Amino acid sequence: MKMIGVGAGLARVARHVQRLRWCNLTQRHAFSTENGKMDGGFTFPAPRALKEIVKVDLLANEGADEIRKIWADYHAEKDDCIASTLSGAEVTKVVDRARGSPFFIVPVYRKDGFFNMLCQFQEKHFLITYLEAFKENPALAPPCVTVSLYKDLVDTKDLALVRTDVINMLDKPESEMLMKQVIASYLDDNLFSWVDKFNHKSQEFDFEAYRLAISNSS
Repeated sequence: MKMIGVGAGLARVARHVQRLRWCNLTQRHAFSTENGKMDGGFTFPAPRALKEIVKVDLLANEGADEIRKIWADYHAEKDDCIASTLSGAEVTKVVDRARGSPFFIVPVYRKDGFFNMLCQFQEKHFLITYLEAFKENPALAPPCVTVSLYKDLVDTKDLALVRTDVINMLDKPESEMLMKQVIASYLDDNLFSWVDKFNHKSQEFDFEAYRLAISNSS
């Protein structure tokens, strides 16, 4: 498979997203829960609130380890979503960093090559789209995957629930690997240095160096 959009091209994309800020949309206008449509033509199934997925009051009666098991078991047989968890400190670190550096590029590997996905953080969700679709028309680039961070149980259980919804283009294993790379890129100090450069110092961003760094961290 041909490698798409590497090297200097991604530095240009970094500068481009800095200017566009995802079609000039602010985070507070990110989602419309009425019809799942973002202003400017960006459409997607609106990420669900945790209470729409599980009975939060019942989870609150369980210990953290049992909640992890329930969350994992609930998603295990589903083809279109993936479960994970973070500690309170971890989710706070990811969210704080993502608010300041909301965009990033993540590779997805298939057979003898890879292609790149562009992610943007809004509120408590990462929206992830195909980079080439964004380059063609940022306003119409549809998310392929969403990663939602639920902090409902952080205060009482020191536990954040993570749910990845698979919308199109990727299968479940690819989406799970993508989710892990996105979270790691914001959680790990070394990897986050590349996220910071992509958002704020695009001239210093080196995609191949990042790709090597995340490969070595796996």
